[in-house]
Amino acid sequence: MTLMVRDADDIAKEFESIKELSKQLRQSMPDSLFGPTEELGIAVEAYKIAKMHFAHIAAEQELKVYLRDIETKGRDYSAVYKQKALLRDIEAECDKGIEALRSLPAARSEAELEQLARIKNQLVELSGAQSDVYGELHLTEALNEYERGSYLASALLSSRVLLYAVDLFCGDAEADPEQSTDVDAEMQRGENQTTDVCAFLRSAGTKAKVFFSIDLTVLPSSSDALSLLSDAIKLLSLLSSPSERGDVSQDE
Repeated sequence: MTLMVRDADDIAKEFESIKELSKQLRQSMPDSLFGPTEELGIAVEAYKIAKMHFAHIAAEQELKVYLRDIETKGRDYSAVYKQKALLRDIEAECDKGIEALRSLPAARSEAELEQLARIKNQLVELSGAQSDVYGELHLTEALNEYERGSYLASALLSSRVLLYAVDLFCGDAEADPEQSTDVDAEMQRGENQTTDVCAFLRSAGTKAKVFFSIDLTVLPSSSDALSLLSDAIKLLSLLSSPSERGDVSQDE
């Protein structure tokens, strides 16, 4: 039997339909000792197909969730109480499958996948080129968290690197432009390229502070986390060039 490859959302909807069918069948059964099993067989077969679709996704996503095998062939389910019990089992297994599938990160857009690929390549190119290995370690972990769908963890790690760089090289990211810090004054007396780094850092730092806010309702989306990660990678790229390292060390 050849199965069409389905995505997680489609399979979750498939389970929802089977669960609803099972519930309706169970609730419509008469209060008698015995009943027909044809419709029961339809629900079981639908569940078996959905379970096979789920197994494909589970293997691909390394889900440690296993659904029960449910079968009617060769067994006597003419008793209504047995039919109802079996339908409850189907509903419970459908719930388990739906919960597992809904826990997966949402599918990323083609643009996000392309940006993610660029970030990976940039991080590989920058590997070992940093004087501060902790920045690279933070962003490597931020990338790992993003790929796992842990967008808050990824955003916090990227933000930490950005805010550290702002404080180290450019002072307070929210400082009044008319009231430059001593470090700002030094940077402005340096080359224009270094000043551009501070301008970039201030902008990225302001965005990063959103996720260190005391407002716990602020949660990053996939695009938010990816944008912060991209900014942090860009920072590493800027500071890894010889001219940037020279400017920064001279200003310090």
